[in-house]
Amino acid sequence: MVGLLLLAGGRSERMGTDKALLDNAMLRLVNEARHAGLTPIAVLAGPPPRGDVLANAGHLPEDVEVVDDPPGATCLHDAFVAALDGRWPAMLLCPCDAVLANADLFTRMVEVGPGVPVDEQGRRQALFAHLPAGFLATADLNQRTTALFDGLRDVNVGPLASHLASANTPEEHKALTASREANGA
Repeated sequence: MVGLLLLAGGRSERMGTDKALLDNAMLRLVNEARHAGLTPIAVLAGPPPRGDVLANAGHLPEDVEVVDDPPGATCLHDAFVAALDGRWPAMLLCPCDAVLANADLFTRMVEVGPGVPVDEQGRRQALFAHLPAGFLATADLNQRTTALFDGLRDVNVGPLASHLASANTPEEHKALTASREANGA
């Protein structure tokens, strides 16, 4: 069993809006994960009361677990350290702005097993990691999010490496969405 932990932390200053709510991003990714057979599905929502907002505003199905950041969390690193506490089965991570992520990518990530996928430029994409069951994030003194996954091997997802993109600006979002739609996804 492999699940999905969707990263939906909040408003993006560069995007100018809440990426998780843009174009029903979370619901699309939940549906893609289900199509790939992923279960359970959870959302790392950001600071309270964001989890309640996402859960109660029709942005997520009722059976999706919503996890708020702990009090005092100042960054994604802190949220990961609290949430990745060894209780989860094997989980795929996916940012909510992963416009090209789909069931094919999720299926391939399950096939390659635990590790951090490498994109087309050879860069590790930690926010798309496949975490083994019981993964425990140990805090990094410099609060570097990527350091939490240094112990995981690099994995090659082949031609699906192009799907490891996220949109951080309106222009990137528009280009990635057009690419997804042009490819019938």
